[in-house]
Amino acid sequence: MKTYAIVAAVALFAGISTPVFAACDVNNDDKQAVCASKCNDAFISGKMHYGADIAKVTEEKKACDEKCGCAENSK
Repeated sequence: MKTYAIVAAVALFAGISTPVFAACDVNNDDKQAVCASKCNDAFISGKMHYGADIAKVTEEKKACDEKCGCAENSK
């Protein structure tokens, strides 16, 4: 019973933490994270303009994220 509980706890932790490590983290200092951070900054800046075309800004962010290899950031 005790080993079953330990195995279940390890499996639960692995299931919870794996998606976190798979995403592009904009708080890292690697090239992919810097690129993704620039995409986020451009997106936020583009949304802040009065009369901005939100659909165009969203498509530009999606294209930027795909170029960086972080397509999951645009979902």
